[in-house]
Amino acid sequence: MFYKYTLLAVSIALCSCGGGSGGGSENTNPTTPNPVDEPAPTGLLIPVETQEQLVESFRQGFDEIIEPAVETGMDGGTTGGVMPVVDMPVAEATSSDSAASRSFTTTYTLEKGVDEHDAVKYDGSHLFIAPSRSMDCCFIVDDIVFEDDIMIANDAIMLPEETVMQDDEHSIRILATDPEQAGATQVGSIELDINRSVEGLYIDGSQLVSINSSGWWGLYGEAFISPRTWQGQSTGLAIYDISDTANPTMDWQIDIEGGFISSRKKGDTVYLVARHTPRADGLHYYPSDDEMIAENQTTLDALSAEDILPKISINGTESSLLGATDCSITDAEHSALPARTYTPTMTLLIAIDLAQSTDGEPSVAQAICYMEPTSGIYVSENAIYLTQTDYQNSETRTFVHKYALNEEISYSGSGVVAGNISGSSTDFRINEYADHLRLVTTQFTSDSADRFDHQVFVLKQSETTAELETVATLPNAERPNEIGKPNEDLYGVRFLGDTLYLVTFERTDPLYVIDLSNATDPLIAGELSVPGFSDFLHPVNNELLLGLGQDENQAVKLELFNVASIESPYSLGTVSLAPEASWSRSEARYNHHAFTYQAISESTDRFSIPLSLGLYDKNDGYREEDRLYLFEIDSKDTPELSSMIEVGHIKAKSQWWNSLQRAVFDGDAVYFINGSSVWSTLWDNPTEQQGPL
Repeated sequence: MFYKYTLLAVSIALCSCGGGSGGGSENTNPTTPNPVDEPAPTGLLIPVETQEQLVESFRQGFDEIIEPAVETGMDGGTTGGVMPVVDMPVAEATSSDSAASRSFTTTYTLEKGVDEHDAVKYDGSHLFIAPSRSMDCCFIVDDIVFEDDIMIANDAIMLPEETVMQDDEHSIRILATDPEQAGATQVGSIELDINRSVEGLYIDGSQLVSINSSGWWGLYGEAFISPRTWQGQSTGLAIYDISDTANPTMDWQIDIEGGFISSRKKGDTVYLVARHTPRADGLHYYPSDDEMIAENQTTLDALSAEDILPKISINGTESSLLGATDCSITDAEHSALPARTYTPTMTLLIAIDLAQSTDGEPSVAQAICYMEPTSGIYVSENAIYLTQTDYQNSETRTFVHKYALNEEISYSGSGVVAGNISGSSTDFRINEYADHLRLVTTQFTSDSADRFDHQVFVLKQSETTAELETVATLPNAERPNEIGKPNEDLYGVRFLGDTLYLVTFERTDPLYVIDLSNATDPLIAGELSVPGFSDFLHPVNNELLLGLGQDENQAVKLELFNVASIESPYSLGTVSLAPEASWSRSEARYNHHAFTYQAISESTDRFSIPLSLGLYDKNDGYREEDRLYLFEIDSKDTPELSSMIEVGHIKAKSQWWNSLQRAVFDGDAVYFINGSSVWSTLWDNPTEQQGPL
């Protein structure tokens, strides 16, 4: 996850310069007094001013979770939604190799110019493959105890010991590629600590950045909600010199107190998001008598700012990550106050500059903390947005806090909308475009006849206050038509410039086209109903939309839509993958990093879809198989004639213990990363493949 962070709420002193006219005593112009500096406008969030204010906020946060809210799984209104929340009208997934005429694909990202960490990275000559989280699901550590039949180790959720994987080669693989022959040879490796979960990699010139974590807890459910999950965790950044890929060396190891959430990379800066709950040794989370309550009060009274603020270690040298005034809290006097405003878990926003400073070390450019509940994050080229889910009675609201990405990250303001952005297609429900922030939310109702209310909101930064003002909603009084039929949940979501595509589903797949060209008056321009549904949408161009989802028989389905006329979208055809399988699934449906797409010419594009499936044959019995399906989109420059052409597929041995599936295109070479193994072929001859490499 990714987040360069500086002062969460920065107080900016406006400096004014007074000057004379340069004349002598003959000057009769009246003296103009220096203007009085006006304080920067404040929004929902305000900076912490003293250490005691910081400590008191944490005390109140601990008080909140010791109350019955803990027993019901509430943490200041956070939800079990997936943390990363990101979207971009057009994904940038292709890089040009400056040393040759061929092109190769890189990580599929949702914001142009904003890279995302992933277990596989490619620089045009070498593949770097890290052990995925699924390979190291569990850790054996000291101080294991059991609470409510759940194994707890250092307050991190664990699985039973017998499920622990023993990976003899817990390392990052480095393979040199030969695109002309679709070949690959391992030339080096980087051994890893078996007790650290590798979250993903970045490449920055001759540097390889590995993000690791001490905990593996998943991004949803009770583990995310509970403040205890975030006690004792740490996030690491290992920076390797890969100028000699046969002998990579680690230059820097950065460790930060706090459990890893997400990251992004812009230029030479890696932005990290982490969550940290300070330890309060001796605190009883479920006090059952007056003595325990008194002991809790004593423990909380003894807390200091030093106990609360996280530390950072660079190559073993420890220091403070930030100060009390680098944190922000909610303004208790603000009119849009959330229902709950205290939590002992802080969200850390950290910017690490990979470019060497004068002393040769990477530097923490900025670090801030946001001391309120957090449920999501979205990073555009211009800003970082934190979301905060808030429950009021039977309804849900989502707060959005904006931090502008200028020379420093500065708090710009907050807004609030009805509904929740967690659930299906969370990554795609927020988008910044043309100075507007667009969100798609869902409100869960108590009406059994229609359990979902989906809404579109358009927000804009106020010119005078630190607020994100709502400038439009849909549906509204003038445009009351609902998005989705009764009881249809929201699946695919994709913003493309002035257009929003939405897919809802219960029995059929309505594709809605929302016209956002007038930011203050969005409208449903068109609608198309087809069997099945799409939960991943990729814009081929302004006139074609590719959908990946499930058909009416529960097979993985591709569908190509002509959206040249937003009032009258129509289907250009569907393809069901491996319809003969007894079951099938594709990681690309819920993880856009597993989807690979490449523009080849004005008329042709290429893409691939990984598929895991089960097959039954009366002669051979049951078997499982992993495949990478290769497709071309033909005649994309003539949308009414465009079609999908299946080129073939790569077959690979199923690796049930490692679900990682990625693909890389380099020229005509295709590399299928399946688990920790690599299979390859040439595009025009997929039946002849190599592997495992």
